[in-house]
Amino acid sequence: VGRKAMIDPYVHVIAGLAVCSRAADVWTTYQVTPTLKLEANSLARRFGWRFALLTILAGLVPYVWPPLGVVVLTMSFMVAASNASKIVMAKALGEDELAALVRRVLVATPPWPGLLFLVMPGVFSGALGGSLLLFYHDASDWGYYFGLGMLAYAFAVFVWYPVRYFRVRAEAKRTPNHDT
Repeated sequence: VGRKAMIDPYVHVIAGLAVCSRAADVWTTYQVTPTLKLEANSLARRFGWRFALLTILAGLVPYVWPPLGVVVLTMSFMVAASNASKIVMAKALGEDELAALVRRVLVATPPWPGLLFLVMPGVFSGALGGSLLLFYHDASDWGYYFGLGMLAYAFAVFVWYPVRYFRVRAEAKRTPNHDT
């Protein structure tokens, strides 16, 4: 079975799932942090909701290359799941109070073991993604691209969580008596 034969019947399904996954990421982000105060991704924080909404269009990437669409949908659903796990706390406390709590926790946690604990979701997701690549090591297997999506999520955790950790700590040093 050639690569084209494997992909063509699924391109619309992959695109639909990828668009849904991007929309889920944006929606769950909004539920947790409507002002993006708690957003870990510095690009999303800087460029705001218009940028975030534009990222939903990344769900159309399967029409260019379907395997990349599988990576996008996997990574985006994993981000949405992580966001969704924070919605109850965000709704109960409110964004400002949750941001103040997160700030207190990050400031009180030393880089070691704090960074280790922050990136642990990436370690576990990366281990699962790597396991998939072990079993689906051929680029003509769908599992290969799901594994890459999990590794992409792990990479995002390894990049954005430490960036946020150090940004929040730096902001706390500049404004020590301000709880944001």
